[in-house]
Amino acid sequence: MTTTRRTEPFRYSLYPPIEASLEILSIDGQPLPCKPAQIDLIDISKSGCRVRTELNLHASSHDLRILLHVRLSDEMRTFPGEIRWQKELEPSSQHYGLRLELNPEEKEKLNIELRGMAAARRIIVK
Repeated sequence: MTTTRRTEPFRYSLYPPIEASLEILSIDGQPLPCKPAQIDLIDISKSGCRVRTELNLHASSHDLRILLHVRLSDEMRTFPGEIRWQKELEPSSQHYGLRLELNPEEKEKLNIELRGMAAARRIIVK
């Protein structure tokens, strides 16, 4: 039997990326009334995701609480979380790593939805 050292959940890559929106709830604990910004969802797992946008949020120097709004299969879903990292991987595009804050029931529901999308070959397991 082979053992694995993998501690991260599977990442599901989206080709092409799915259009979504990101709403900033607070910066450094200060509430922020903000309209959702359009983003591209690059990959997702039950604990986090990577998104791309033209916005530079200076996430390395701020604590950013967010809501991710995305339609994965049938219904619009909203996931609370925080921005964990930011990198400029393409000219004029910022990539962000988001940690999703889901309870075990929400994680299982998301996992089932992602497995269904993978079975229908709408997303790729990495």
